[in-house]
Amino acid sequence: MKHVQFILLLVCLYSLLISCNSTKDLPDSNNSNCQGILHLAENGCPIYIEIINSTADGITVGNKLYPIELATKYKKKGLKLSFFATVSRAKSPEGCAIDCVASVGSVQVVP
Repeated sequence: MKHVQFILLLVCLYSLLISCNSTKDLPDSNNSNCQGILHLAENGCPIYIEIINSTADGITVGNKLYPIELATKYKKKGLKLSFFATVSRAKSPEGCAIDCVASVGSVQVVP
């Protein structure tokens, strides 16, 4: 009986290790789910991105998005960016008239 319990314990531990080791499909860095034009110090916002193309949930064309975690090197007025965006519950800066706040990643400059 103790051998059976031991074997069951080993099977459970093995299953747990296998499930924790699985990899998640990461987005291809050559693709994005949003494109937009960066604006600085307009409409009461220190920065926002005007969306010109989107397949992201909760983000539509024409939305003004306040970006979270945007690297400083991309904070240039008029820059066209391609990026992955995920809508966030974070608050926007006071007085900033935007449609949503989102974390952005895999940012690339579009020529």
